[in-house]
Amino acid sequence: MTALSGCLAGDIGDGDSAETVLRLDEASPVGVSNEFSTAVDAVGHAGRAAVRTAVDGDKATVSGYYAPDISTPYVVADGPEYYRVETETVRSVAATGYAYTVAVDSVDSFLLGPPSSTSFAELPAHDRDAVRDALGDASLVHAPHYPPFGVTFAYPSADRREHSLFVPESDGRRVTWDGELLRFAFEEERPVEVPTVGVRAERVAASQRGFRRVVGEERGRSIDDPTADQRAILDEAVDSEYAESPPLSSAFAAVLDALSVDGAVVPLVGYDGDWYFTGLSRSE
Repeated sequence: MTALSGCLAGDIGDGDSAETVLRLDEASPVGVSNEFSTAVDAVGHAGRAAVRTAVDGDKATVSGYYAPDISTPYVVADGPEYYRVETETVRSVAATGYAYTVAVDSVDSFLLGPPSSTSFAELPAHDRDAVRDALGDASLVHAPHYPPFGVTFAYPSADRREHSLFVPESDGRRVTWDGELLRFAFEEERPVEVPTVGVRAERVAASQRGFRRVVGEERGRSIDDPTADQRAILDEAVDSEYAESPPLSSAFAAVLDALSVDGAVVPLVGYDGDWYFTGLSRSE
């Protein structure tokens, strides 16, 4: 059996009565794709264009207060083709940030009509981008009862500062956007850093099955030649779950060691020719 660093069993004291529960759930190619990759079109607004450029094989950089926020280590483009995405801050420039809280109301909620406002389309492009960057997904603003959100306008460029409608502070400005009324309440002026971030994309797979193999090799572990006792534990974890109370058996402790790296359970395990999502919990 593969032995790895990080003995989880060693963290469980003899006086601890909580059960340790292991579950192994089937990791289908679709399931692994959903768990570990983000569609390029679903990348947050601040980094979406740069990721597309990097996936196309070109050098990509993006500058702005909101750095690219990629929620998974990989992105998937049409095909499907999977890419490992890495970001690196190239430089950072000091600027003054103007922070606002934005409340969202439906234009139709005003019985006597909405108050006077500016159309979102009339905002300077860099102000529109800042709002979209703060949201990540601009469609969220149309969700029912969307809560107030924060946005910071910070521009090292004197030209952008001069043409911004929110620099310096502009408390109480109202903006209509596709049937929604955005009310900007100024919060504070503060020093911030505006980074320029480089984005790189490396193609790692051209199918969901190939992607599952890559993720398993990079982020999971394979169990080879388990003993009979260890196999019984793994089979039970696959069928439903396997649980023990302290002190743990040597076979279960060995299984936990094989599924851990630096004290943390790996997300995927290869066993008997299949891949599984790993779930470890404590139950009273």
